[in-house]
Amino acid sequence: MSQKVKIEEGLIILGLIAFAYYKYSKMTEQEKSDIARHIRETGKKVIEEFVSGEIKAFLPGSLK
Repeated sequence: MSQKVKIEEGLIILGLIAFAYYKYSKMTEQEKSDIARHIRETGKKVIEEFVSGEIKAFLPGSLK
């Protein structure tokens, strides 16, 4: 992969991050809390479905 391609990919990622930050900064407090709740629920669902019991034993109680 050439240096030019790496720079272009980096700029695209930075642009996406800047756009996401802009959209987040324009949200209301209710929208922000809804997004945080959705992320927590999705994370718990992923842990339930894909993490083995041996690994779950090492997780804090709120993540089991």
